[in-house]
Amino acid sequence: MAPKKLLTMQKTWHRYVETHELDVQLLRPEVASSWQRCRHLNVNPFQEADGHVNQLELRERIYHKQHLLKVARPFMDNLYNFVKGSGFQVVLTDELGYLLEVLGDNEIVNRTRQVLLCPGGNWSESQQGTNAIGTAIVEKKPVQIYAWEHYCKSNHFLTCSAAPIFNPEGEAIGILDISGDYRVANAHTLGMVVAAVNAIENQLRLQKATDKLYMAYRYSNTLLENMSDGLISINNNGIITEMNAKAGEILGCNPTLAKGRHVEQIYNARNTLLQVLSEGTEYEDREIIIEKLGRKIYSSATLLRDDTGGTIGAVAVFREMNNRQPVRRPTILQSHCYTFDNIIGASPAITAVKEWAKLAAASLSTVLIRGESGTGKELFAQAIHHASPRGDRQFIALNCAALPESLIESELFGYEEGTFTGARKGGQAGKFEVADGGTLFLDEIGDMSANVQAKLLRVIQEKKVSRIGSANERPVDIRVIAATHKDLAEEVRGGRFRQDLYYRLNVLEINIPPLRERREDLPVITAHLIEKMAAKLGRDVPAVGNSFMEKVVSHGWPGNIRELENAIERAVIRAGIGGVLTAELLEMQAAQAVKPVIAAPVVKEIRSLREVECDMIVDALAFYQGNIQKAAAKLGIGRNTLYRKMREFGISF
Repeated sequence: MAPKKLLTMQKTWHRYVETHELDVQLLRPEVASSWQRCRHLNVNPFQEADGHVNQLELRERIYHKQHLLKVARPFMDNLYNFVKGSGFQVVLTDELGYLLEVLGDNEIVNRTRQVLLCPGGNWSESQQGTNAIGTAIVEKKPVQIYAWEHYCKSNHFLTCSAAPIFNPEGEAIGILDISGDYRVANAHTLGMVVAAVNAIENQLRLQKATDKLYMAYRYSNTLLENMSDGLISINNNGIITEMNAKAGEILGCNPTLAKGRHVEQIYNARNTLLQVLSEGTEYEDREIIIEKLGRKIYSSATLLRDDTGGTIGAVAVFREMNNRQPVRRPTILQSHCYTFDNIIGASPAITAVKEWAKLAAASLSTVLIRGESGTGKELFAQAIHHASPRGDRQFIALNCAALPESLIESELFGYEEGTFTGARKGGQAGKFEVADGGTLFLDEIGDMSANVQAKLLRVIQEKKVSRIGSANERPVDIRVIAATHKDLAEEVRGGRFRQDLYYRLNVLEINIPPLRERREDLPVITAHLIEKMAAKLGRDVPAVGNSFMEKVVSHGWPGNIRELENAIERAVIRAGIGGVLTAELLEMQAAQAVKPVIAAPVVKEIRSLREVECDMIVDALAFYQGNIQKAAAKLGIGRNTLYRKMREFGISF
């Protein structure tokens, strides 16, 4: 810049900071507007640099911007290679103006550190006055600030060129800047910054598109692999392009090895799938025979077409025949039909769990939900069910901890008429039969006894259930969702839970975070519960004082949402009609220490020797994980005797 113009700018700055007289003819519009903002913000133009965060907060800000840093670093390196040795530094900040990373020559880096143009420094206009970073944040466009255009005197030695970085949704997420001594300023610097920002934004858009494609692939692949029917697709040459695991099971081949082979090498498709391809005659529920296996199946097939309507292949769906008889179902009224929309919160912790749960819902795999008491495990279970292909079928829930062992068996597996005194005439279907075609939710499964665990494992493995008192097995098609507050892996190590059942249940594991790990969700959850309680009590929604919400957010809530809901209900009742919710009304119930009492002698339930013997055998087999020799030795009987008693009691391991 010419010395005369530089001198004019210097005089203009002095006049404004001393007399508040602004000559807009001598300043660029963005600089004039910024100076006026700085004055209204009470920025002292003669102040020393301030606004630096501590290392802990800096690390936290870097953590929240790690994706931006990862994308921007290569472009920052390229930019620095252009200006290396010329007295400039490349700067990346977050959207609030906090510096995250600096690349530069030692001389300029050491000098700018004195004005906090270093990691952790805050270069918003409210802290540093007019500057390229802070002014670009406000203007939302590229800005270059030169020498005395800076509002604060301490920054007059600088020239800065900055441009905001926007994510694919159009939100500002950071600022890229090049700063250096104004005496080495270059008119093309801002253009270099803008070009680098454009490249960063293009990379962000590309990554988002890639992530969407990957998630779509994972979603479709999960759906494909967890279909209850087999699926196979071929191209116009009859070459297999896709086959899921169920199709491989039905056709007796390895799906991975089958891809790329001609369909005739897998099964006799000449008069079925290949005929659809050659003649265009689609079919539905046709009975076909897999000759090499001697198996009859049902099949449907259709053509695959591109956007122009041209044929690009064909796809067939296979379904195994079965002789399943319809189960007589009782009428079941469900009071709740929770979906993912009912799961309140937008914190990273709960959002990640919801996204994973939605993927799990799309499959038919077994789900294990873990979480502390009161975190909403059944809410997630219902949401998964209603978002699944079985969403229009039965959702049956059973709390395994709420029933004694003698009742949980009949609840799960049902019983035949005359099995025991008081048995219903005609017998009764268990939860497995009632839930046939739908979802069975087993809450608190970690409290299930070893005997019931063994029977549950067999039903899940064989997909057949036998009622108590009956030797007949009934096929069932259910999806199991289990939940527990316990660490089942630790329960397995302690011998309290079967290892083989644990692996059967833990196909898709969902861990629900406690409230203390998602405090940012507390305000919106609290507002929802206040509305819910007001409606329950027939009152208008009460006003909420700041002290009330502050106390909610600061509490640890060991009982999670259940504890929070109870506390809010008490507060709403105590506030009365037309009252205001304040911190004094929010009463947390501390856990009371239970005083030991001397109990009167309890007469144990008298059980038959046969029942005791059966339980001992089940416990021994469970402890030794099905090892007959070890179990027999522990019980003090021979292996043949143990086998005979297992057949007698109907025990299968």
